[in-house]
This record gives sequence, structure tokens and C-alpha cells, in this order.
Amino acid sequence: MLIDLSRTQRSLQGAMASITGRPAALLMVEFSGDDDAEVAQRVYDLQRRLAEVNGLTASVVALDPAVRDPLWDLRRAAMPLLYGVPGDRKPITFVEDCAVAPSRLPEFALRFREILKRHGTDGAFYGHASVGCLHIRPLLDLHQAADVATMRQITTEVTDLVLEFGGALSGEHGDGLARSEWNRKMFGPAIYEAFRRVKQAFDPEHLFNPGKVVDGPPMTDNLRYDPRPSIPLTTIYEYPETNTFFRSAEACNGSGVCRKTQGGTMCPSYRATRDERDSTRGRANALRQALSSSDPASDSKLRPMEQRWLYDVMSLCLECKACKTECPINVDMAKMKSEFLHAYYRRRMRPIGQVLAGHAHQLFPIAAYFAPIVNRLANNRVARYVLDTLTGIDRRRHLPTFHRDHFRKWFLSRSLHSALRTPHSALLLDDCFTTYNEPNVGQATVKVLEAAGCRVELGGFCCGRALISKGFLPQARELARRALPELSRRVASGAVILGMEPSCLLTLADDWPDLVPGPESKRVATAAHLADHWLAEQVKFGNLSLPLSPRPGKALLHGHCHQKALVGVQGSAAALRLIPGLDVEVLATGCCGMAGSFGYEREHYDVSVKIAELELLPALRLQPEALVVAPGTSCRHQVQDLAQRAALHPLEVLAGALSIVG
Repeated sequence: MLIDLSRTQRSLQGAMASITGRPAALLMVEFSGDDDAEVAQRVYDLQRRLAEVNGLTASVVALDPAVRDPLWDLRRAAMPLLYGVPGDRKPITFVEDCAVAPSRLPEFALRFREILKRHGTDGAFYGHASVGCLHIRPLLDLHQAADVATMRQITTEVTDLVLEFGGALSGEHGDGLARSEWNRKMFGPAIYEAFRRVKQAFDPEHLFNPGKVVDGPPMTDNLRYDPRPSIPLTTIYEYPETNTFFRSAEACNGSGVCRKTQGGTMCPSYRATRDERDSTRGRANALRQALSSSDPASDSKLRPMEQRWLYDVMSLCLECKACKTECPINVDMAKMKSEFLHAYYRRRMRPIGQVLAGHAHQLFPIAAYFAPIVNRLANNRVARYVLDTLTGIDRRRHLPTFHRDHFRKWFLSRSLHSALRTPHSALLLDDCFTTYNEPNVGQATVKVLEAAGCRVELGGFCCGRALISKGFLPQARELARRALPELSRRVASGAVILGMEPSCLLTLADDWPDLVPGPESKRVATAAHLADHWLAEQVKFGNLSLPLSPRPGKALLHGHCHQKALVGVQGSAAALRLIPGLDVEVLATGCCGMAGSFGYEREHYDVSVKIAELELLPALRLQPEALVVAPGTSCRHQVQDLAQRAALHPLEVLAGALSIVG
């Protein structure tokens, strides 16, 4: 079960690279010593011995940390990964610490599985074979009263089995609320009463861990899951992995990977505040509680998703999507926050700042038409004060510049794109931010693609990213529905869809299939690529070529959060490395803290700056002379605002190398 689940987990793709076929089980054997050569010799000796073992399908020598460490990551991911198993039945931890003598472990595991089969279920097996302790977690749905009863029946039979084998019910961890009830049976009345006397002597008021080890309540008294049904919720998104929004929130098993403070990106707001409610786990638990029929915190006059306390919990989610990859269960809090905002404002008036931010696709063309006036007001102190007061857009921020001669106008004024004859054709997603705020990025992209031999046409549609981020989901769904038929037709005829802004392009790949499920959205999602990623791949396989001159120097690449979560940043790095002499360093800098409009909002400005100061800004200060490259418009603006350094899009850097050769 674990091996199959691992193959579907984005964050474990590297770990699974060493696994051949579909083995029934994996046994990891570790050697340690003071001498590398000695350890290696012992590993190879074991491999030779194992070659004679019947049933062995493969053996992998993992002396290289690049091979070894991902395999340990696979083992460490076992527990949280199990909660991603499809269906309502999940692995439950009530008899998973049983330990017996290693020599009797095969028979014990077989008998254990027979118990599970008799009760119509199975379990996930992992653990420590060398000491006879397997973590066996039966699959049950504790929302169902029948499965709650089955849990008690299984425990009764498993405790009998453990006693028969002379083992321990809690071989590794302690006796908590799930197992303390059974200690009289496991240890016998004499020892159990001795336990009670020790407890009474040192803790006569039963203040410390009441109900643990002795005098425990029935194991069914403190279940995390309420057997009563959750409150139904009509949603805009589809939830194919979990079937419902509630199950998506409930999928969080509390392992707390989102509370890490180093490595990866998840969870930016928690890293800044160190407050549990600002972690992915905190938000998932809050959503679960709000939708529980026994939620004690709710205002009875409001629907579950309209509670103000829940808004406060969800507020600092940057919708970075890091949890979708870095969480072992792929809890997609960005998607759930969008759904929450839609439900929260269903009967409320929207703040004007959210309306402006969400409708960028309608407002940006108007702002560009009046660009001279808009840009002048953006730098006027009085106008900024009024804007801050009315919309919550923080006056400490520098607002994006609008261009009357925007990217689409530039593109349509050219003739080359229509004259170029090539089998390679691309629809370019001319997103609002590139088109009206940074036309230089769009121009560079077209020049590079055409220099490589690709015919470019503008897509002429909006992805709805800004609408989605603010919870305007019906409007975003309508945009997708209007665009999908033509896009699907073009893709079917061989065109690819390329994008410059990661958040916009990846909306097609990640959001549209759940907003408008069906073959058209799947076809479009498959054909959608970041332009620099696609270009690097085409050059690698010899389908396109790009004339570039050397550009000696150092480039620091900071990836966009959606890019890192969904496709990785290596495609951008590969594109930059096409330039001879350019030394490209991919920064391990987490989130920049801007996240679209998040960092512009007065209520989020301080947290945005604090997130940037965690990793990104210190990394840039260490190399003040290096070129800064960032595919995301939000990231480039954050770098400009807080580091006072210009950051370029990867395709701008490529275009600069093209200009050297004329």
C-alpha cells in the first residue's frame, strides 16, 4: 500500500527512482562503522548473499547520499502518506505498536492480517522488522458507528494475539487514550494495581495526564472524528481526490510537516509567526471544526463557512500551493481558501480592495488606457493615502506601472509573427500582469521563441487567477468555460500553450480541471507549459535551436511558489544554462512573501516583509553583484521593493544574450 501511494506523491518521485517494479515489500538494511570502505564491503557482501534469496526481485546499494537519503525520506513519509489512501476508510492508530520476538514476527503478521480480513478490512504495514515491531494500521472509517464498534472488536482480538505471542501492545510508543483501557488485561491485575498505587502516590489529584496508563476511559470516548455527519457544503470546485471539501480538510492527519522552519516553502506564514493557527494543519483543523455538527465556536446565526473566527484563521494563507506538494497528503490549502472566501462572502459585501484585486482582467486595460494619469497618482502621497484608506492597499508599497503601449498592442503592430513559417506553433498566454505592467517580458519572450524557430500567437484569454485568489469562483469558472472550447480545438490540432507568469499558466494546469471538469480542461492542462521550461526541453531534444552568445557572470534564480510546487524550478534553470558562461544558482529561498495582492494589503504587509526576510533577502545580500532572476511578477516586485534590486524574467535574460548576436 505504501509503495503504491508513494508513486502518486509529487514530493516522493525522487525517492521512488530506485524502486524497480511493484514489489510486495521493501526491507531496508543499514550498516554503520568508522570506515567507509568497511561499510561498503559489508553492504556488497550482503548483496551477494541476497542474490540467492528466493522471491527477491532487486537489491539497491545506497552508499551514495543522493540514493540513500531519498529512501530514508520514503520511510519517514510512511505515516502521513498513509492518510492519503483513497476512500473514507483511513489507517487508524489503535493497535499499531505491537511488538513480538523477531523470530515470530512472520507468523504474528500473518495472524494479525487474518483478524483484519475477518472484520472486512486490511491494514498498512511498516516499521522495524529487526526488533519485531511493525506498525499495522487497520483501515476504518470512524465517522461510521459500525466501524467504531469494529475497532473495539479488532482490539480485543489483537490483544489476545499479543498475549499469546508473549509480546507488548505498546512496543515503541506510550499508552495513551487509545490503549490505556487495555493495560489491566495486558499486564494482569497485580501489576496494574501496582501501577495505580504509584500513580496515586505521586499524583493524588490525577492532574498529570489523567486517563493515561491507568484508569483510562474507553478507547471510543475521545475520537477525533465525530460519527455524526458533517454539515453539507455546496462547492464550486470538484474534489476528485477526496470527493468533498470536508474530506479534503479532514485529510490532514496532524503530522505537522507544515511546521518545518527550514527547507522547501511550506508554510510561509507559519515560518513568520510561529503560530499554530497560521500553519496548514491549523487551518485544516479550523475548517474541519467549523463544518463539524458539534462545533462549539460557531455563531448559530451564521453558516459554518461564514464565521469570522474562521476568516481570521484563513487570512494569512498566501495560497502558495507549497502544501499541495510538500505535505505528504497533498493538503491543498490554496484551493480550500478560495472555496472558503467564496462561501464567506456569499451573503456579505466584499471589501473594495478585494473587488479591485480580483477583477484585474477588467480593470487593467482601463488603467493602461489612462496610464499617464494612473502612474502619476500612484506616486502621489495624497492619492496613496486615500487609496490606502479606501482599499487597504498599503501606502508603503510601490504600485505596478501601467503602459499605454502595452504588450498586446506591440504584438499586433508586428508582421513577423504572421510571416514566420514553422511546424512549431505556440499560443502565448498574454496574462494581465505581463501585458499591462511588464510588456518588456512579453516582448522578450516572443523574440526568444521566434529566434528559436517557433511561431507565436497570442491566446487572447484570461486564466482567472486573480478571481480565484479572492474567491470569485463562479466568475473564474465562467472565464474558463468560455475559453476552453477554442483552446481545446487548438491543442488538438497540435499547438502548445505557453505562459510567462507561473501563477497564470499553472492555473490552466491545476485549477481549471477542478473548476470545469471534463476532457477539454484535461487536454488544455496537459498542453500548458511555462515558456522557458518548454524552450529548454525543446532545445535539449534538438527540436529547436537558440543562437546565444556568452554572458559570463552569476545569476541567482528565485522560483515562484506555484512553479516550485507544481512543476519545479529546474526548467527555468535549464533555460538560463543555455547561455554560455552564465553560472546559475538556484536559491533555496522558500516564498518571497508577496503572493499576488497579499503583500500589497495593509493587514498583510508586515507578515509579507517578515517572510521575505526569512531567506530571500538574506540570500540576495550575500551576493550583491549577482544578477537576480525570478519568473514570477510578484517575486520581482518584492525584490525591487525590499532589496532595491531589479529582477529579470529568465526569458529577458535569454533575450539579452540574443541581442548580443544581433
